[in-house]
Amino acid sequence: MIVSFAPVSALGAILTLEFYSWWTAALVFAGLSLPIVLLGIRSLNGLGRVRKWVAIGTRLLVIAMLVLILGGVRWQRQHKDLEVMFLRDVSQSAENVTEHSGNSVQDGVVAYLNAIGRRQDKPRSDRLGVISFDSTAAIDALPNTSLALGTGAIRDAGSGTNVADAIQLALATMDKDSMHRLVLLWDGNSTAGDIESAVAQASAQNVPIDVMPLSYSVQREVVVQNLNAPTWKRENEPFSIDVSLRSENDTPVDGTLTVRHQGEAMDLDPYTPGEQTTRKVTLKPGTNIQTVLVAPLKSGGVHRFRATFDPDPIASAAGAAPIAADTLTQNNAAEAFTFVRGKGKILYVDNVGGASGDMLKAALDTEGIAIEPTDHITPDGFPGDLVKLQDYDAVILANVPRGAGGLSDDQQKLLATYVHDMGGGLVMIGGPETFGAGGWQGSKLEEVLPVDMDIPAQRQVGKGALVVIVHSCEFPNGNYWGEQCAIKASETLSARDDIGVITFAWSGGASKWDYPLSAKGDGTQVTAAIKQMQVGDMPSFQDSMNVALNGSGAQKGLKDSNARQKHVIIISDGDPQMPNPALIAQYQAAKVSVSTVSVYPHTQNPGQLPPNMKAIADALKGKAYGPVNDNFNQLPQIFIKEATIVRRSLIQEETSGIPLKLTPTSNEMVKGLDFGNPIFGLVLTTRKQNPQVEVPIVAGKNNDPVLATWQTGLGKAAVFTSDAHNKWLAGYVGSDQYGKFWSQVVRSVARPPMSGDFDVQTTQVGDKGKITVEALNRDNAFLNFLNIRGGVLGPDGKSLDVRLVQTAPGVYTGEFDAPQQGTYAVGLRYSGNNTGGTLRSGLVVNDSPELRSLRSNETILRQV
Repeated sequence: MIVSFAPVSALGAILTLEFYSWWTAALVFAGLSLPIVLLGIRSLNGLGRVRKWVAIGTRLLVIAMLVLILGGVRWQRQHKDLEVMFLRDVSQSAENVTEHSGNSVQDGVVAYLNAIGRRQDKPRSDRLGVISFDSTAAIDALPNTSLALGTGAIRDAGSGTNVADAIQLALATMDKDSMHRLVLLWDGNSTAGDIESAVAQASAQNVPIDVMPLSYSVQREVVVQNLNAPTWKRENEPFSIDVSLRSENDTPVDGTLTVRHQGEAMDLDPYTPGEQTTRKVTLKPGTNIQTVLVAPLKSGGVHRFRATFDPDPIASAAGAAPIAADTLTQNNAAEAFTFVRGKGKILYVDNVGGASGDMLKAALDTEGIAIEPTDHITPDGFPGDLVKLQDYDAVILANVPRGAGGLSDDQQKLLATYVHDMGGGLVMIGGPETFGAGGWQGSKLEEVLPVDMDIPAQRQVGKGALVVIVHSCEFPNGNYWGEQCAIKASETLSARDDIGVITFAWSGGASKWDYPLSAKGDGTQVTAAIKQMQVGDMPSFQDSMNVALNGSGAQKGLKDSNARQKHVIIISDGDPQMPNPALIAQYQAAKVSVSTVSVYPHTQNPGQLPPNMKAIADALKGKAYGPVNDNFNQLPQIFIKEATIVRRSLIQEETSGIPLKLTPTSNEMVKGLDFGNPIFGLVLTTRKQNPQVEVPIVAGKNNDPVLATWQTGLGKAAVFTSDAHNKWLAGYVGSDQYGKFWSQVVRSVARPPMSGDFDVQTTQVGDKGKITVEALNRDNAFLNFLNIRGGVLGPDGKSLDVRLVQTAPGVYTGEFDAPQQGTYAVGLRYSGNNTGGTLRSGLVVNDSPELRSLRSNETILRQV
């Protein structure tokens, strides 16, 4: 590969003709000019000498302009500066390169790029930039006259290669006033993106692409290709699973096979006395299949299996050391799961606690809905993946907040997908820490609930006021996290609540309002202001806290706000000095609470909370969080939790009781029940403006929703805005209606059992997943002309729509892209032939597609 840094031309601009050459233009001009001059000399004799030749010159100038215009004259500017973008492959497959300088191939690439930047023959004005890519592309260094690659872009580990994204990002990054060139350091293996389209785009823009091949060829390798397990089985039904192993060695390879079920080593021969938790296997070159019998499973739900193979070294000639039979260990394991049909299970997430939280469980047990002790959990035990959540037909959330102490953003998105895309059921029960008072406004879960967390503007309730003070955050991407914290706090508030954002200005040396304390509205203005923050390093909390309370100039502070709840959140490393006692006293008199969040504190003990941060929170009835030294993702969750303090006005409590009213409905949840007793509290919400939403129970003169339900996607969701124990629902706890009501609610939303008339299989075919459904009725006749569609949730959390088409009598198939390693959960809905229901399936892509290609692709590299 040769990269030239010399400019194409030393000229800044040149004059060009489009249709003929300069010699041709000169001849045309001479031929037209001669008669003009001769006629002018004769016809203009009456003029003076100077005037005569000025007139002739003017006529010649007009002729010259006409000749140039007809020739397509252009003033063409040529750029002298060169801009080169290096695109380097940092995917897993690039690690297979063995010939490199440095401790690793990436160290060698970085050293090479830094050396390029220091070359003496590089013109001083030429600029170099670097983009790294795996499954995504990120900028390591923007184009500059000098190149330093001490640290690259902060990225999550990818599980693929998308070189097309890198090329398109480079083209979008380049300056328009330079010559351009791309240098691609790549192994030629791509798992995503349209490389041909990206190269064509570069070609259309006249941007050449040089290629430095990252060449390799893995000679000795053992791969666990996949683990094939049936998608569905019944309880107590034996079955087998197949382990597919491939050896790239040219001689047999001995090794040990282990298979685990739910994390425990399986007996690989259950019909032989004793336990055989391993199996010695000899692999021949090519593909080998090992069949493992599975003893009858006695419980329903999702059962996971994991197979691993450990190869032994290959014996070599006498006296020589054994040869390793394997190069990559990352592809020596495979996973699969099987759904076992059994009794439906309910997950009860209880944030009430104690005897009060047990009341609902006991009532459901009495009504025949048993909740296992392991399925009665607190929010910190909530499942972290969708496959585990598929164990349950419904989930109950009781007084569960969003953020710290409740569900994280990832968990609540998972739950929303479980309901909408996988057909699960959800019951959300009220309390002082849920719905709008628990920070659920603006969340993904709110989208699948039949109510909105905000209430109409005409409804007269108290508002809250929140001020966020952001100190410069001296840790990786610190100011980004400060920005995200302020945005998440804003999203949690209602349109009527007031919010203000304060930072310390480097210029002027004083604190300022980035967003003055005012109503949030639709949130666009406050979000824009937060993203433009210039965060400084304040010497003391005195100035910023004084602005938050007393305002600055014409901008009022919390002291003059008419909000019912007033709160301040401070994020800082704890360096600023304490405010003076007089300001603390003013806060106490104005009943303004303050919480602090400590990040990367500059203390002798990094795990110790800065004393001033704790002292401020203790004095002003707030909470001191931290110190946070890693896992910065938790920071926005803390701010969501703290922002809910100002939303307590959404809680309506009446010691005399709030009367209930049944609306005209035939909903099964309230069938046969009488709601004559009042409730003593609820969280205010608003019915979604959707005709599918039913609100069987309302409360008070404003008909506030108490019970609401709807079908959302493949699943059903219901909310009960009062609680389920003896605080707000004291008039019903212990009555016959209590257990009957909750059992009807849970049964109404719970996912129905999957029909035994359908067989669903999801298999991996290359980089795609293939879904096959065989549909028979109870008489073993084919079910034809069904409409089957749904979604697939990939390991990246993104949902893909899928529609199955009939390919044979009673057989329906569909495909989806599966380029990444991880679990793909499938949820389908079928209808037609007077039948309907949901289907579940799934697929595990066991190794990254990066690890399937054991050789660099020289052909693609040459084509590029």
